Amino acid sequence: MLVVSAVLFGLMAVAARIVARHVPGPEVAMFRFAIGVIAVGFAVVLGKRLRPRRWGWLVARGVAGGMAVFIYFSSIEHIGVGIATLLNYTAPVWSLLLGWWLLDERPRVSAVAALALTLVGVVFVVAGDLRGMRTSLWHIGSVFSAIASGIAITSIRAVRRPTTDGQATESSWTVFASFTGLGLLATLPAVFGPLGRWVTPTPFDWVMILVVGILSVIAQLIMTEALEHLTGTTMGIIHQLTVVVAMTCGILFLGERLTVWSAVGSALTVAGVVWTALAAGQGRR
Repeated sequence: MLVVSAVLFGLMAVAARIVARHVPGPEVAMFRFAIGVIAVGFAVVLGKRLRPRRWGWLVARGVAGGMAVFIYFSSIEHIGVGIATLLNYTAPVWSLLLGWWLLDERPRVSAVAALALTLVGVVFVVAGDLRGMRTSLWHIGSVFSAIASGIAITSIRAVRRPTTDGQATESSWTVFASFTGLGLLATLPAVFGPLGRWVTPTPFDWVMILVVGILSVIAQLIMTEALEHLTGTTMGIIHQLTVVVAMTCGILFLGERLTVWSAVGSALTVAGVVWTALAAGQGRR
């Protein structure tokens, strides 16, 4: 399930990049969330029941996840799908640190070395892809999207595991509803408000926006369901496949380039994230 969700997330990012050539990234993110809200509405009509209990974690998941997607899609527009996805998917590193802080999951010492390797890789990637001050700011933004995504992942894990008093976990649809609803609210000011502008999509754009929305809904629900049965460690490793899919498609089909520095940094970053996830898993065992 996680492999399927990783591939779908990668294809979703590629579709978002295609749309972002004409439609601003925040607007694409808004449509993604809007399609998610519609999917939740259909699910409720068909009998799915939303019974939120852990409001704090659900709000954290929605707000952090919404901001992560908002910044991620904006970064895809400005620096390309490959680099933006790579930096965004350093989230397991930040999830490790947040899990230590919020969930009392103390990592092994080797996780610190893995974190250092990841950060070195990020520096190589950014140094090899710099094209001016504005571009470098979007690289930094992608890292912030990864931190926000780490908060969201930690929140999902918190609400999807049973409590010590036997309280039931939140359903996949409840978690998804908090993500799409609050995420939609987070993107509106950047589309209709003072922070952005509206661009009317072309017929082809509408098709690709629908592809982005459908892929994101399916991938998100599969990932959330899987996290009830697997650890964040497994997800952190398998979801690096998203980076591979996005980078490969960006180079082969979208004309994106990868310098030697960026290629080396990408390899170091992926290796660091996988090592971080493995170290986290060993610490929890």
